[in-house]
Amino acid sequence: MADSLYIRRSDGFEPTEYARGGWSDYGQHGGPPCGLLGHAIEQVPTPVPMQVARLTFDLFREVPMHTCLTITTEVAREGRRIQVVAARMAADGVEVARATGLKIRTADLELDRGGAVEFISPGPPEDAPLVEWGSFAPGETTMTRFHVDAIEIRSFEHGFERSGRGVSWFRLKRPLVDDEPLTPLTRMATLADMSNGNSRVLDARKWLFVNPDLTLSLQRVPEGEWIGMDSASTPGTHGVGIADTMVFDRSGPCGRITQAQLIGPR
Repeated sequence: MADSLYIRRSDGFEPTEYARGGWSDYGQHGGPPCGLLGHAIEQVPTPVPMQVARLTFDLFREVPMHTCLTITTEVAREGRRIQVVAARMAADGVEVARATGLKIRTADLELDRGGAVEFISPGPPEDAPLVEWGSFAPGETTMTRFHVDAIEIRSFEHGFERSGRGVSWFRLKRPLVDDEPLTPLTRMATLADMSNGNSRVLDARKWLFVNPDLTLSLQRVPEGEWIGMDSASTPGTHGVGIADTMVFDRSGPCGRITQAQLIGPR
């Protein structure tokens, strides 16, 4: 088995076993497809230096395993202050996901930050215990899965393993595509979907809380291979919930992740 999440083929991107999700043995985790779409948006040239400030992903249906994925991009708005790029992902000709990226021009500014809210770091990843899947979700280890085998998770006060707010560090252990180097944005886009599990309130053995979307807003792109998430979710008895996450790195806050949740019995 290849070490990466995808293998680049002449007709698209072939998923490996490391792309498998947890809701189905035949579908991909939301993270790898978001990583591919984010990578495609990032690669679109800009007329001036820009940063991706927002990525919005719509996951229309389960992204299948063992099917090559194709991605097309289109510049929806071109300018010297903002650029908007749309990306579409298809499997066997059927659109399975879509993303929109907003890029904003960058500049060197001297700002008065006296009113900024102070960030109190939970501590470096080295201070947080390693998440061991077999100890609290043994069924997840019977097959190769993205969240088990492609990510290292370190969580404070075992927040990822229990119900409620989770404060955790995440590190992607595999390349996204073959041996291509990961950019900071691609790493962030690939890991962002972990915020849903980090905010878990419901028992995943009894309930589905699938997120059909993901919005990542970035004040700056996280630095380094470790990405921190402080996550909480609010499920509703009418079958709709929301997960909200603050993203940080060793230097401080970077942005936020919001996700809608489709909730139902497993």
